[in-house]
Amino acid sequence: MSDEAAPADAGETDAPPRLIVAGNASVDLLLGPLTPWPTPGTEVVVDRSAWRVGGALGNTALALAQLGVGARLVWDVGDDMLGRWLSERMAHAGDRPRVLDVATSLTVALNHPDGERTFVSHLGHLARSESDALAAAIEVARAGDLLFVGGSFLLPRWRPELPALFARAQRRGVLTALDTGWPTEGWSADVRAQVDATLAHVDLFLPNLDEARGLLNAPDADACAALARLAERVAGTTVLKLGAEGAALAEDGGVFTEPAPTVRVHDTVGAGDTFNALFLVGVHDGMRVRSALRCAVRATSNALASAPRRLPSWATLRTHADDRFDSTSMLEAAR
Repeated sequence: MSDEAAPADAGETDAPPRLIVAGNASVDLLLGPLTPWPTPGTEVVVDRSAWRVGGALGNTALALAQLGVGARLVWDVGDDMLGRWLSERMAHAGDRPRVLDVATSLTVALNHPDGERTFVSHLGHLARSESDALAAAIEVARAGDLLFVGGSFLLPRWRPELPALFARAQRRGVLTALDTGWPTEGWSADVRAQVDATLAHVDLFLPNLDEARGLLNAPDADACAALARLAERVAGTTVLKLGAEGAALAEDGGVFTEPAPTVRVHDTVGAGDTFNALFLVGVHDGMRVRSALRCAVRATSNALASAPRRLPSWATLRTHADDRFDSTSMLEAAR
């Protein structure tokens, strides 16, 4: 197999770059608010419940669909009622999933009054998902495309393959982006080494601050310290999601922080995935990284205040974003 980028298909030479979104999708059952934590053997009643599309791919793809931005989706579901429900709810967002002969992944998200959440998950089909479809998508990707992989810690058979897959994507001129999520087994030395091997081929790394602290084994690191240390590990740019504080990135020898506007948040489930979708679309569309960060923080904050969560079209956001476009390409801006 050649390490050179394959030529574009006939008639596609002038086609615009594409977004490729790969990762985990699941069904989420949201319950809450819950306080205090139930005593074993007892029962509690909560005020709200909701079924939702979940997982990094699921939330990101739905946000992209609301923005009116098309993407190539690489994902699986199980062959059961939940899988059929998930496929139906995602039908307008892009490619249909591959169906595996197992149960579909389910997560119960418990919302607490202080805004914190507790997740209880059954991996289901995610434990059986293989990375071959991602490898195939990379082989037909074009230079300038953007590949995002989300929720890789919940895809155990993908994890050891990601360093080679990301390296292959970069050799083909594809911009790579990663949001691992939180490791189910904790931040062991082996987990950190596995992530480091992938980060050597990542152009855009999108952790939250707690995930960055876990990766760095630095539980008290602030955003500036975490970004400085991650710069030694990540091939490209790291964007730290700071929750209600906004987001930050290192640029031009300093740290740029975009504070989040004050809003009345309805719920925060999938907030990081919504941010990822907005930020990646901005970079993909030619924004400077700092401008994409600013747009993503503001639009995500407004979306969190809506119920159900709503986003304007990307055309509307792009029109109102300040400092929108720069002559540098997305690859030049991010690497």
